[in-house]
Amino acid sequence: MRVHRILVPTDFSETANHAEAQAIALARRHGAQLQLFHVIEPYWEPPPHLTDAVRDHLEQLELEADTTLASKVDTLRASGVNVSYATSQHVPPTTAIVNAVEKYGPDLVVIGTHGRRGFQHFVLGSVAEKLLRTVPVNVLSLNVDAPLVAADRSYARILVPIDFSDHSRRALDAAFALLADDGVLHVVHVVHAPIYPAFYPGGFAPAPIAPPMTVLVEEHLTRWLGERNAARDVRIGDPFHQILEARAETDAELIVMGTRGLTGLEHVMLGSVSERVVRQSPVAVLTVH
Repeated sequence: MRVHRILVPTDFSETANHAEAQAIALARRHGAQLQLFHVIEPYWEPPPHLTDAVRDHLEQLELEADTTLASKVDTLRASGVNVSYATSQHVPPTTAIVNAVEKYGPDLVVIGTHGRRGFQHFVLGSVAEKLLRTVPVNVLSLNVDAPLVAADRSYARILVPIDFSDHSRRALDAAFALLADDGVLHVVHVVHAPIYPAFYPGGFAPAPIAPPMTVLVEEHLTRWLGERNAARDVRIGDPFHQILEARAETDAELIVMGTRGLTGLEHVMLGSVSERVVRQSPVAVLTVH
C-alpha cells in the first residue's frame, strides 16, 4: 500500500492526539506528507444580528485553532516531518473532511474513534464511522488505548476478515504491504449463522451448517489465497463477534478489512460489520476501499 499523503482530522482531544501520533509514525516510515485538519466550531455561518461579542468569540476560536496547529507543525517540521495544516469553518465535520479529501487527495485518512464531547465539540467516533461510507480512500481508525506501531517497524501480526469480494482482495493486498518481513498475517472468514427465535410461526429456523460446509470454505479459501502465505481460519457465527474473538486469539496489532462486501445471507456483509468493528476494536482498524 503506497502512502504519499496522510490526512489527519483532529479536534485536539486525547484520542485525536493519539491518532495523530500514529499518523506521524506512518509518515516517517513512508516518507509521506502529513496534512493536519481541524473543523472550527460552531459550524454555522453567524447571522447578521449576532452581537460583536459573539463574533469576537468566533474569531478567538479561529485564532486558537490556528495557533495550536501552527505550533504542532513547527515542532514536526523541526523533527524532519513534511507537514502542513488547514482549517474549515461553517461546515459540519464529516462534510468538511470529505471536502478536504477531495481537495488534498490523501492516500490515507487517520482518525480517532472518540473525540471531545459536548455541544461545542464534534465527536470523532461518529465522524469516523460516517467517513467509512463516504470517502473514497482508506481510513485508519483507532481509539485512545490502541497500541501504536513505531516508525522503525512494520506490523508484526495483522488480521484480515474476508468474504471473497473485491474489497477483501484489496484489503489483503494492503495488509501484506504493511506486514513486517517476519510478521504473521491471519485471514478469517466467518460463515454467517443467524439464529431465529423459536416463537416464529412454524418454528422456522435455519438449517444447521454441517462440518462439510466449513471444509468446502477452507478449500475455497486456500484457492483464493493462492501462493500467499497466511494463517487461515474459518468460523461459524456472527461476523462481528467472531472477528473480535479472532483478533484476541491472534493478538493482532491491526485489523484490515474492506468497507464493502458480498451480499446475501451466506456472506459476511463487511460494509456494516466494519463500522461495528471500528467502534469496538481494541486495536487500530484499517478499512480499505
